[in-house]
Amino acid sequence: MSVLAVRLAGPAHAEIRRLAEAAYPNEGCGVLIGAYDGEAVVVEEATSGRNLWTERLRDRYELDPADIQAADGRARARDLDVVGFWHSHPDHPAWPSEFDSDRSWVDYAYLIVNTVSDASGDLNAFSPAGEGLGLRQIVLRLEGGAS
Repeated sequence: MSVLAVRLAGPAHAEIRRLAEAAYPNEGCGVLIGAYDGEAVVVEEATSGRNLWTERLRDRYELDPADIQAADGRARARDLDVVGFWHSHPDHPAWPSEFDSDRSWVDYAYLIVNTVSDASGDLNAFSPAGEGLGLRQIVLRLEGGAS
């Protein structure tokens, strides 16, 4: 299955921005919880995760596997799935780096949000085109009154 679109609920959108801004000047990261709907993912919740990449916190992230596992348990308890991951790019565009693309998993959505010292900016969605093919931009639709 290839993910071609993300439908992002208002509360999850607000939470991603809040968590990303709180992580500044470092990269924030977390898990997207929701459901698959054909070639789209519907994101209902965004969690925070611990960045294990301590040597380069401003421009790298490695999400703690324990946080992924905890989010998966939370999702399953609500009959949902882990559908992707989010992270921030402090003082850089919300566009995947080669590092991001190389570490992406097929069948998941990736949201990247730009952050600056006092706010968050662009938010973009991506998904791998296939195994080893890197991230490509996909449709991002904000739902439920999100701005």
